[in-house]
Amino acid sequence: MITSLNSEELVDFIDLINFTLSKDFVEKWKYKYSEKFLKLFQLKVLTSISKGSVLKTKALSKYLTKNHKYSRIQVQNFFESISIEDYHPLVSGPYVI
Repeated sequence: MITSLNSEELVDFIDLINFTLSKDFVEKWKYKYSEKFLKLFQLKVLTSISKGSVLKTKALSKYLTKNHKYSRIQVQNFFESISIEDYHPLVSGPYVI
């Protein structure tokens, strides 16, 4: 999954994931998005890492909208806010919903 990254990119990617799974991430975004929303995102990222699988943006969008009733606009705004493309190769696919 991460074989295409050079060592500098790998360090940056690991830093991004560490931040994403931290309380600081929730603190940064909790005023724009609910804590529950952010924790659901963290859970999906953690699950993807533990399974060693790629998280598709389409599946993540469906999880947040269909399963947890968040609006498509909110999910799209969140993807844009956190620059979801920076999560590649862990998260893949277009973020347009």
